[in-house]
Amino acid sequence: MKGTMMFPHRTTTRSRRTRLAAAAVAFSFLTLAGCSGVVAEGGSGGSDESFEFTLSTAAQPGTPNAAVQDWYLDRIEEETDGRIAFERTAPEAICKAAEVVECVRDGRAQIGVTVPDYTPQYFPSASMVSIPFLSQNSAAIMRSLYDIHADYEPAMEVMADNGLHHVGTWPVGRLLLGTPEPVTEKSGLSGLQMRASGPIVQQVLSGAGVNIQAITAPETYEAVQRGVINSIGGAIDFPVNYKLMELLPYWTDPGFGQYSTFGMWFSADAYDGLPEDLKGIVDDVTEELNTGEGIEAFNTQAADQCQQMLDASTVEEFTAWEDSATEEWSTEVEDSTQQQWIELVKGQGLSDAEGVLDEYLSHLEEYDDLEYTDATLDCEDQFAAR
Repeated sequence: MKGTMMFPHRTTTRSRRTRLAAAAVAFSFLTLAGCSGVVAEGGSGGSDESFEFTLSTAAQPGTPNAAVQDWYLDRIEEETDGRIAFERTAPEAICKAAEVVECVRDGRAQIGVTVPDYTPQYFPSASMVSIPFLSQNSAAIMRSLYDIHADYEPAMEVMADNGLHHVGTWPVGRLLLGTPEPVTEKSGLSGLQMRASGPIVQQVLSGAGVNIQAITAPETYEAVQRGVINSIGGAIDFPVNYKLMELLPYWTDPGFGQYSTFGMWFSADAYDGLPEDLKGIVDDVTEELNTGEGIEAFNTQAADQCQQMLDASTVEEFTAWEDSATEEWSTEVEDSTQQQWIELVKGQGLSDAEGVLDEYLSHLEEYDDLEYTDATLDCEDQFAAR
């Protein structure tokens, strides 16, 4: 069951499958307690029905995660000629980041976007991305998670049991460490007070002497500013979009690779209530998202983040660890991290955890040759060339 560390390719690919939507009709709006709900016109099961779904999101505007979300919503509206439309509420306007899934489950929203690690009990079938040093290829990860939630019964069951319909789960980007002083190897982490997500990543960092604090992304700036923490582990969103580069001058890539995810899901009731023609369109766009378009949207936006870091006078360094430092840490933990994940998700109710992980690793191997761009690696190269 042991995975091998996979190293990145740096090109992009596009994969697209389209479907013609039925003719559009006007749709009406329903407002309940300040939130739009599902609207249907035209009679049960009719081809002229239209729907409006409310979005609850934790994706901040301008981030790669928002770019993935917006690509999907735009594409659904376009391909259905407006028969499915989205009430796009601002981030955390309805529910805080850690409560988005509850918004979807209780009907305040019909589609949600947030970090599954904030509520791991609902998403054990996606948290294997937290196993460090396992894969660098974000396109392979997104495709693998899509496949197991579309075809592998134990992963499908956990979504159904929680009243959710899986749309997509994608890596948030490579794990970076932001610190007040340079850190170039594991020993430099001891004693840091750090915010980081990903259950196995947290355990590995704790094993290196890091004191992990449970803080969501939107709360991180204030936590550093007030001295609650003095470092963060997170993707490039954190220095740029959450403004942590104003407070932490040193940023480095320890080589963990992809470490956490954003997820998007419909409520099962909303998806199941669609007529077959609209379900077919949703399914086709969902396939497009997961087979290339989502990662392309992510990396297009991520490229802009690098320039903001390059322009920031407060960023002293953005470096990568030497391969020897990464390999030493990887060798030390690789025998234990997969078993730690299995034990964790069994406690969260995932049946056949070993089978789910084996299925995921099999898909990672199948998709290892998928071409992709890693905007964070490209940014590291740009800093090195300065």
